[in-house]
Amino acid sequence: MSTPAMKKIRKSHRSEATELEMQVAQVLYDLEQNSKNLKTSLTGFVINHAREVEVTPTKSCVLVQYPLRFMRKVHKVQKALVAELEKKLHKNAVFVAQRKISVNRSATSQRSRTMKAVHEAYLDDICYPSEICSKRVRQLTDGSKHLKVFLDQKEKERAGGKLDSFVAAYNKLTGRSVSFGFMSSAALQQVSV
Repeated sequence: MSTPAMKKIRKSHRSEATELEMQVAQVLYDLEQNSKNLKTSLTGFVINHAREVEVTPTKSCVLVQYPLRFMRKVHKVQKALVAELEKKLHKNAVFVAQRKISVNRSATSQRSRTMKAVHEAYLDDICYPSEICSKRVRQLTDGSKHLKVFLDQKEKERAGGKLDSFVAAYNKLTGRSVSFGFMSSAALQQVSV
């Protein structure tokens, strides 16, 4: 089935697009055709993957991955994209740029391709446009680490209901545990060393 919306999905010839990916592509195509504000930003924009991530047994979110080269375009219109996708699919939506982790650890490897840099970039993408005020790493007695991320208090109304979706999306992408909260006091944002 070749529809004009299928041009919004970038897949290899060996893999077929899933039903969810076709729905997301159709929403993006409709936005490009019907919205004058988004037409220039969505022209040429494609997605790599769209997956459904289970948040709770009764709730799920849509994790959309797109090529890294479109990050600036997406950030300009991300609020509108997320709002439209959530309206059409009736689920929380999270947009994340596709990144690659370099396997070799040579001195010439790029810093942006290390595992730590990619995981931090995923965290920034998941939370965008909310600003991360603080990150705390808690070392547990069994040797595992737990990351606690504090977002700006001003974004509580917009991102308050999505925190569990952020946790599930980050866990799906990285396999690490994280919890989100809101920083209430401006004095707590600056940690003295």
